[in-house]
Amino acid sequence: MQMPSFIQSRFTEASNRVSGGGVAGVFAMGARSAVIVGPCVAAPTSSAIARSEVQRCVESLAEAAEAMFAALALLATDFVEAWTLADGGFSSDQVASLQPAIFTQLDRQSAFESAGFVLTSDALTDRQRHLEWWQRGTNRTYQPLILDVEPGAADCYDYYSMEWFEAAVHRGHRFVSGPLIDLPCADVYIMTFSLPMSAGSVLLGVAAADVGLARFESSILPPLRHLGAPAVLLNREHRVISSNDPRWATGDRLRGIDANEHGEWQCVTEVGVQLGWTLAVAAG
Repeated sequence: MQMPSFIQSRFTEASNRVSGGGVAGVFAMGARSAVIVGPCVAAPTSSAIARSEVQRCVESLAEAAEAMFAALALLATDFVEAWTLADGGFSSDQVASLQPAIFTQLDRQSAFESAGFVLTSDALTDRQRHLEWWQRGTNRTYQPLILDVEPGAADCYDYYSMEWFEAAVHRGHRFVSGPLIDLPCADVYIMTFSLPMSAGSVLLGVAAADVGLARFESSILPPLRHLGAPAVLLNREHRVISSNDPRWATGDRLRGIDANEHGEWQCVTEVGVQLGWTLAVAAG
């Protein structure tokens, strides 16, 4: 059984690649997020591109991420509705009744490798914590991930310490972590998307999914390739998510992006809302 990346988010220092490891409430921020395109200073080279080209790329990249969050919003809505109907008596058995909703999104979203609900201590009456997580099996089947998440257990998986969960609990933010290497499958990269779930003032946990980068690239690589210059999509730690140029491999960390002291970048701009992503377009 393959564990999802949010559990296996540690890397050896020798690899020097990939960092460790999400709209408040249960609704996504829309199929298209606000696009913030910062000033682009075109270098005097043949590869200089227009601001409009950059904006189109940023919009497409943001829309790809919003599609993932839209699927999670449907999961979150199903959970919150069921929790509300239970009138404060929601149990782990009732969470299990929502498995078909998880399977539906796994069927619809080909980039989802696994998905489910990760709950706070306020969500259930019979457990302090609960992980309802399912991953793809063979022949269109699904397998559950079984972990001990109870505090105090010797082998407790403390998801409260994970950044994608902490962002929801303490900041009320949706979150994207990764890309992370899925350790059982060498060089397989995963990104974890998490979306807070709440009912009124009660934070219930997150709806989340591990998104396979190889499949997700079918949505984010074409916009990068349509740019007329080398470009790279970075996460909040300036590690490479994807690129249209072989100089930058997934997981590589690029330093000095913000300062741009040597003029390597003709444009560096934020992508979407609460993604932590940056698009950097090289000067040549």
